[in-house]
Amino acid sequence: MTNALIIRPASDLLSASSAGRAAQYVRMSTDNQRYSTQIQAAAIAMYAAQHDLVIVRTYTDEGRSGLRIERREGLIELVRSGRTDFDHILVYDVSRWGRFQDVDESAYYEFTCRLAGIKVCYCAEQFDNDGSVFASIVKNLKRVMAAEYSRELSVKVHAGACRVASLGFKQGGPAGYGLQRELLDESGCSKGILLKGQRKHLQTDRVVIRPGTETEQAVVARIFREFVVHGRSRGSIVRCLNNEEIPNHRTKPWSLAMVRHVLSNEAYIGNSVYNRTSVRLRQAKKKNPPELWIRATGLFEPVVDKSIFLKAQNLLKEKQGRWSNELLLKKLRETLSVHGKLSASILAASDNMPSAALYACRFGSLREAFRRVGYVDSERSYDYADARKQSEAELSRQVEALLTHITASGITAEFSAEAGVMTVAGKLAISVRMGRYYRGRRHAPCWLVHRRTIEPAGLILALRLDKETNREVIDYFLLPLHEMAKHVIGLTATPRSRFSVYRCLTTNDVLQSIMTKVAALLS
Repeated sequence: MTNALIIRPASDLLSASSAGRAAQYVRMSTDNQRYSTQIQAAAIAMYAAQHDLVIVRTYTDEGRSGLRIERREGLIELVRSGRTDFDHILVYDVSRWGRFQDVDESAYYEFTCRLAGIKVCYCAEQFDNDGSVFASIVKNLKRVMAAEYSRELSVKVHAGACRVASLGFKQGGPAGYGLQRELLDESGCSKGILLKGQRKHLQTDRVVIRPGTETEQAVVARIFREFVVHGRSRGSIVRCLNNEEIPNHRTKPWSLAMVRHVLSNEAYIGNSVYNRTSVRLRQAKKKNPPELWIRATGLFEPVVDKSIFLKAQNLLKEKQGRWSNELLLKKLRETLSVHGKLSASILAASDNMPSAALYACRFGSLREAFRRVGYVDSERSYDYADARKQSEAELSRQVEALLTHITASGITAEFSAEAGVMTVAGKLAISVRMGRYYRGRRHAPCWLVHRRTIEPAGLILALRLDKETNREVIDYFLLPLHEMAKHVIGLTATPRSRFSVYRCLTTNDVLQSIMTKVAALLS
């Protein structure tokens, strides 16, 4: 921690011969509290001097909420470190340990330390954490007070945000496609348009939504026109926009969710709607009923005619109805009669057609859904699906083997199957992806590796599959994220490829490369 005040053993204030060893934990809630950790460290240093303790280690969480332990790397490392070179943990007060809404959670982390023979001391509190009845009562009361402070503050902040939103001012977040944010001073005079990443710096300033560029407004009007007037599906609109290489407001390709957001966003008729969803006290996000929404109307000239917008809402409600199995199969029969065959690509290209994923989810597999309507293609048609299932099982096996070897060396490692990310030592995040064989136009061997639009990791481990079956791993590529500027890259068999430097022939090579990177991060 920068400029932390730690009294050294050689200090006149402390006798090194009889001093105990302690670690200090400091936390500040927001980046605006610039000197908070330094003030805490100064008080802790004074406490250490008075109690004959030497601070040998510092754990810090800067700009972290105390409501939950997630993302509090300092406290997580402290609790899980297992180190025994200190016997005290010094914390400024009970609230710095955490404002957990379940006070038992706060007690649990302290109890974990006590089991390891380490005493937690709250330096600014008026009680000694010695396990006495008095200390236990006061400490738990302080925990409840810390939690209640956050709860009351949350209520006040939410009430204030709702009041400001009801006046038509935006409460954070991006404006959206075809819209922009304008900054106003306290008298309502414009201070200019806020660009991406910019924010207001004065609490008296306010942000309002305004129509964006004429080009983006034209695209928004086109989306509504295609959906309402021409009866095109959202999928068809997405394909049309992407084929014309029209980027969204993040300069990325369009998706179904993005088009649906445009079609349902009241901002395009000059309204603002706040409190549709809420995340209070770091709890799970929840949808609020319409009666709790805060709506301000007529804030600016509509981008889309209100009658067109209302028709779009009615169409969206109609399409939200649950597809019954009978209706799904009926749509499948109709598509089969038109095209004479069925495939995932045909479903994706058909208007007003449920997705292949929905059929696979409802009937167990796309093959089974096709069988239900009497369409059975050759087994060759499903080789890709079968190979993909087997290769995904192989990926799980490979990841499990890597985790076993890493943890055996004394380093923590875990894998999130949902995100496809392996985290090593709590610091190194690696996305694990398959490199599947694809025969290009000139029949040159090529293995495609896909990355996510927003990739949570700094490295991508690509498992390259054999070109005969696309089921067996033949080698590995540990790629830095900056090497994958595109969503898809092609690995070639030639050693002259720019990716050859990242190639690992065996899992041992992968392990060695990962451990080298971890060692560099921990040093």
